[in-house]
This record gives sequence, structure tokens and C-alpha cells, in this order.
Amino acid sequence: MGKKTKLFLPIAILLGIFQLSQAQTIETLKRIENDSVYIDFINPYLAPIEIKLSSLDSTKTFIKGNSYGVLKHMDTLKNALILPVNRVKDTSKINLKRFIQFKANFGDPNSKIDRTYEYSLPFPRGKRYKIIQSFGGNFSHNKPHSKYAIDIGTQIGDTITAIRPGTVFFVKEDSTEHCRTPKCVDKGNKVLILHDDGSIANYVHLDFDGALVAVGDRVEDSEPIAISGMTGFTTIPHLHLVIHQSRGISIPFKFKGQNTKKLKKGRFYKRKH
Repeated sequence: MGKKTKLFLPIAILLGIFQLSQAQTIETLKRIENDSVYIDFINPYLAPIEIKLSSLDSTKTFIKGNSYGVLKHMDTLKNALILPVNRVKDTSKINLKRFIQFKANFGDPNSKIDRTYEYSLPFPRGKRYKIIQSFGGNFSHNKPHSKYAIDIGTQIGDTITAIRPGTVFFVKEDSTEHCRTPKCVDKGNKVLILHDDGSIANYVHLDFDGALVAVGDRVEDSEPIAISGMTGFTTIPHLHLVIHQSRGISIPFKFKGQNTKKLKKGRFYKRKH
């Protein structure tokens, strides 16, 4: 029988607008058989995860295992890593970083994203807000994960609503910090929602304790999901909204009633639909 263990491994998972290294995300299952250590990876998230493992130059001669997988919720990548016992100093405390490079991203690369879907603006009907950065913004919307993001000039305490039905699979609301440099990028509170076509909406810079939903909740279009704030890498209060496909790639999207390819920086938009 295998034994669930917490092995030491900084796991890079794309969460919203940044890659967050954290040690306790992917679950592991370890067993020792025939002088080898077998390690499985289990996806505890409600969103699919694409996993890629690669050996280091120093371990290529003896590393074995199943190095790639797309895991749905609670799926297991069996025999992801097979290590000779004589290469492990202490089988109870295996530092996987000594043997492999590990990357994982939310999303299934086989998903068929609906590029024609028209979304609801992420605030209540009748409200109007200014766009402070749109697609391709020079300040921070210039990388693959953020190229098609928009920043909406909400104020602290404003209500954020869902742009499309989906399932909440990640919530961070424990931060009170912000700053003007990327060193605060992992301090941004956020809600991540998986849509039925496999796309993922990221609502970022939310208030402390500002989530109105919990992991596992099914939300409907226009349902209140969070309170806007000023956390993370930001200079002013606002909502950062981006939709990702697999591998953390941002994709263009359009709102109901929108006549142009993107919302214009500096212009106010009122929600009518």
C-alpha cells in the first residue's frame, strides 16, 4: 500500500497573474517496492492541472517515471517519479527538488474554448467604471499571461460579480498588503472560477476577507462573488480581470454590447445588460 506523504517540492502553478511557488498544493503518494521509491501525484483542485516533470542534468541517468499528465479533480499521475532507494538519503523526507524540475498549470490543453462567448461586465447593472489598463497595456499587460487582461477602476468596498457561470476552485483572501513593485505580486487576493468550456476567470486585487464565495461553489452569471480591494502588485485600487486557457495563456474576450475589439483605456463603461 502507498502512503500519502508531504514531500518537499516548490511547485510552480499558474495562479492568476503570476506563478506562485508553494510547497503544499499537489498531494503525493509514496511507496517503496523492489529497492525503488515510487511517487504519485494527485490533483486536489476542482480545476484540471497539466503536469510536466523533467530530470536534472545530474539525475538523468537514473530518473524514471511518467513525466507528463493532465489530471482532473482527484486524478492521479501514477509512478510520476521512480527513484532508486540508494539515491535517497532519507526516504521519509525526500526533497524532490534535488531530482526533478516540476511545473504545473491550471487548465486542460484539450479544452475547446468558446471564443465567441459574450461575457457580462464584472459589476452590478447600472454601475459605471473607468478602464485604467486594457489589452496590451504597457505597464503590466505585456506578457502571455496578462496580454489580454483589463484593469477596471473599482474602489475598495465595491461589489464584483461573475462574468459567466462556473465553479470556484481557488480563493485567496488573507492578504492586507500591497506595493508598487512586483515583490508584492503574491500578495494579491483573488478568486479563480472554472467555466464549463475549460477557460478560467481570474479576479484579482480583492479586499482582505473579501470573497463572497467558497471553493466548490457553483456561481451564476452576475452573481456577487467578491469585494474589490487593493492588495498585491498595484498602485491604485482596481479589479484586474483576465481569462486564461491552459498553460496560463491569456485570451481575448468580449462583453455583451461591446462594439469594439477591446475596451478603451480612459473610457467609462456602464453596465446595461
